[in-house]
Amino acid sequence: MSTQRVLITGPFGEAGEALRNHLVGKERYEFTFLDRNEHPDYETHVADVSNYEEIRPAFDGQDAVVHLAAQSDAGAEFEDIVQPNIVGTYNVLKAAQDAEVEKLVYASSQRVMGLYEEDHAPELYEKDHPLLLDHESLPKPDGYYGASKVFGENVLRSHARRDSYPKRLFSLRISSVRTERYDHPYGDAERGVDRGDEHKLDGDEVWDQSQTGSWERGSEEYERMVKRLKATWTSQRDFAHLIECCLQNETVTYDTFYAVSDNESRWFDTEHAKEVLGYEPKDDGCRWDGPPEAEDPSPESKR
Repeated sequence: MSTQRVLITGPFGEAGEALRNHLVGKERYEFTFLDRNEHPDYETHVADVSNYEEIRPAFDGQDAVVHLAAQSDAGAEFEDIVQPNIVGTYNVLKAAQDAEVEKLVYASSQRVMGLYEEDHAPELYEKDHPLLLDHESLPKPDGYYGASKVFGENVLRSHARRDSYPKRLFSLRISSVRTERYDHPYGDAERGVDRGDEHKLDGDEVWDQSQTGSWERGSEEYERMVKRLKATWTSQRDFAHLIECCLQNETVTYDTFYAVSDNESRWFDTEHAKEVLGYEPKDDGCRWDGPPEAEDPSPESKR
């Protein structure tokens, strides 16, 4: 089996951590990292995606690109979105084309469908709610961040019709990927209890950072956060597996998929990814009845 050379842009956020934990080190891949900043543990091509000349050399010799770099604050203003999310996405696509990279996996977001949640929550978080969005549902972004991700999806789709490289393009509408510490369906609620030694929720802002530590376990707000994340959780291992499904796929020209675990209460379709990519998620947030414990977790709360 030949080694696949893969460039990851923005590898040090929450989604990038999932790939570092579950894909980096596999013999079938050779990873290169591109980020705006150096990292103490990883050799990094330091460049900003908004600068084409800076990023272009990192694409030479790559077989695939996983494009995670972005302004990921769901509430960001337009002027903070343009360079990283619109210009940056175009630059990554152009660099991949010029370097004749075979595959490009684009980190879109559930926020491209954000108004559906705004219109139907909190009833949407219940298992019996009938809404299920698939890859053909009309996008309804809930802010400039979500709108910038719709732009990215559409520019990839247009590119797939007109240009020879990249030959295979994938847009992943990523739901709630969390750091390893909070990689469970009680993660957001527990982070709120922990008085905020973590940073913002990557691309999925559900409370203002200043509110961290403002509720207790069992409170109404805590339970609301649990219900939401039980529906939207994307475990690190499921996310890394879906990325790997894209990297190994040889049939897609362009397509859109939801990156979400197999949660019973989810409102995003996983059947399309299962059918086209062979996605086999292992986790379901609704199977958990409490946060993980250091000792003797109940069978129901185990993944």
